[in-house]
Amino acid sequence: MKLKFSLLLCIFSTFLSAFFVVHAAKTIDSKSLENGFIAPPDSIQTSVYWYWISDNISEEGVVKDLYAMKQAGINRAFIGNIGLNEVPYGKVKMLSDEWWKILHTALKTATKLNIEIGVFNSPGWSQSGGPWIKAENSMRYLACSELKVKGPLNFSEKLEKPTELFQDVKVIAYPAPKDNDVVLNKTNGTISSAPVIPDLINIV
Repeated sequence: MKLKFSLLLCIFSTFLSAFFVVHAAKTIDSKSLENGFIAPPDSIQTSVYWYWISDNISEEGVVKDLYAMKQAGINRAFIGNIGLNEVPYGKVKMLSDEWWKILHTALKTATKLNIEIGVFNSPGWSQSGGPWIKAENSMRYLACSELKVKGPLNFSEKLEKPTELFQDVKVIAYPAPKDNDVVLNKTNGTISSAPVIPDLINIV
């Protein structure tokens, strides 16, 4: 049987701790809690890995996938182009003109449905590193060091490197916000939830 549409692998990320669920169940009715899972609002981020397997993708397939996600309450998806030896390869090669066209359709459809889209930065994590990848060609991430000074003054000093293998990108200097050193806690912050949970601040 030929693969006609993109394959969808859903790995749900749930961020409710057992502690929160136990206490929430005591303070809200079970029907409201149930409805929150059946029809979650857009403010609830339910994310999936959306794997495009072995070049088996199509415009029709990605559109159907996205509408199925929306119907299931999914509003964030991360596209990963994955190659599996046991799955026959399709005709849409990654980064080909047809692949870009399908990706564009996916992004337009996702925007219409209010679904956030992310794209993996490689064909799979197995290709992102290894002894054959030199440090200067490996995946990068932004790291920073911070130095607080009190002015006005003329300042000339080298900033500490955040890591050993480091390449300068930019130095940013800005006035510290008024409440920069404030630590949020129960006395200076508020906590809210939907559906409303009475006395939530004392639960968490």
